[in-house]
Amino acid sequence: MKTVKGVHLTSETNLAWRSLFYRLIFWLLLFGASAMAFAQSGKLETSEGLNDAVASYDANVRQSILVASQYPSVLLQLQKSQDQTMASFQKMISKFRQQKQEWFYTVTRYPELMHQLATLPAKQTKEEVYKLLPNKDPDLKEAAWKLYHNEKRNLAKLDNIRMSANSEFEKSVSHLNAPTRDAFRNLQNRPDVLTLLTNNINLTTKLGERYRTNPSELTNQLAMLHDKLEIQNEQEAAAFKKQMESDPKAMKELQQASNAYKSNTYYNGPYYYPYSYWFGYPYWYPYPMWYPGMSWYYPGFYFSVGGLYGFPSYGFSYWFYNRGYYTRYPHLYRGLGEYYQSNVAARRVITPVNRGFVNVAITHYSPTNARISTSSPYSYRQQGSMLRANSSFHNNFNSNYRGAPLGINGSRGGLIGGGPIGGGFHGHGRH
Repeated sequence: MKTVKGVHLTSETNLAWRSLFYRLIFWLLLFGASAMAFAQSGKLETSEGLNDAVASYDANVRQSILVASQYPSVLLQLQKSQDQTMASFQKMISKFRQQKQEWFYTVTRYPELMHQLATLPAKQTKEEVYKLLPNKDPDLKEAAWKLYHNEKRNLAKLDNIRMSANSEFEKSVSHLNAPTRDAFRNLQNRPDVLTLLTNNINLTTKLGERYRTNPSELTNQLAMLHDKLEIQNEQEAAAFKKQMESDPKAMKELQQASNAYKSNTYYNGPYYYPYSYWFGYPYWYPYPMWYPGMSWYYPGFYFSVGGLYGFPSYGFSYWFYNRGYYTRYPHLYRGLGEYYQSNVAARRVITPVNRGFVNVAITHYSPTNARISTSSPYSYRQQGSMLRANSSFHNNFNSNYRGAPLGINGSRGGLIGGGPIGGGFHGHGRH
């Protein structure tokens, strides 16, 4: 029996922890894929690409997708409502400087809090406002107080827009049966999924037709594909662990680098609050960011009984290479390079779990090669005409980037893309 921080662990308990951890990694990576995707044309090319995308979600979300895909007219109506809501929101905040606009975007991630702040009596103290917050995220504290204190009228207007959007949503699904309404309500809280479906409506319609014709066959096919992805992730994590264990100095520096990364003030951010489907993510982001912080606050690996578990996340990899920390850990830099050469360059093993690392590391270990061309099924439709007009970067990036996406076994429609990030994250230079 072994002990970790005073907790006695049997071999069975440790095995359960490992299983849970691998599933957590898989969920975090795939749930946050929209935050890491390359901004492309926003279209998948084949039904296989859409299948790969749908398979990445857990069984509950997959079922909701399959049910909703049978009603493309409802999906298009939701897309129309989203465009209208985004336009109203953009018009309301366009007169403010970007920092204040970001406060509004932050509050849209917390609809209940938005309503509470909009209806809270005037002249409450900062402490009274803080009591309403669901977490201690410093960005949320600043946004909630500043908007309550200075923009309460606009908060009320924003809350009215939200309630109107919810009303339109309920109207759009009112004619459906109860299980189908529940499926759409589930997806309403998954903006990446709804955007995936509406952005590829023709493929979504075909998916719905297949499900209607033979639901059990398609459900089983997607479940098998989901399990295959998990197996690929575990195998690649095992290969990474073997490489690190072969070099004790690199392993020691990996622990040191992990501790340094996790000491960041914003580590463990509240990534589980996505931006609202109705309001979108900030238009100045050069890539999809529905779940802010998902790929940044989690290193992707940890050390426990039995040594190393997991794989470096995109956030850790970006921090390590592009922030220059690799110069502090030469043994780790060399060890990661050896993993890259033996598992990626030699065998071209690119899976959901290592894709973020690969897209950063390639510029160091294969400097003469172009960045690996990847796309994501979560790539996005431009967020309304106002955003298209205000963000020429999106259009330039989309027109200039036409790499062949890598998916499962090299198929079209990859799962996770690691896009280049320029400047400070969210404009704050946090990393």
